Amino acid sequence: MASRVNDFTESTKQEALERQHHKCGSCGVRITEVGDAGQDDHPYGETARAHHISHHKHGGSAGVDNCVILCWSCHYTAHEGGRYRTGHVDGTPADFPHYRG
Repeated sequence: MASRVNDFTESTKQEALERQHHKCGSCGVRITEVGDAGQDDHPYGETARAHHISHHKHGGSAGVDNCVILCWSCHYTAHEGGRYRTGHVDGTPADFPHYRG
């Protein structure tokens, strides 16, 4: 269950990961599970995060079409090096080469 209205549910995250054929939506590294659970399987020990392609502040939904699963490094990069509050991070599925696997 999502903790905030605009958070992705666990089932949405899983559906996005399956759509991506268990690959990071950006770099394509294999991701076995979202969150900390797949960390041991990642080549660099990274966690995986669900990312809003279009930020909820800009009308992005919490649906699977707006969800891309990224390894921690790619998620950090998608947020312009951590500029979560001040950066404009909206994108499209085309920005993520492995959005569909």
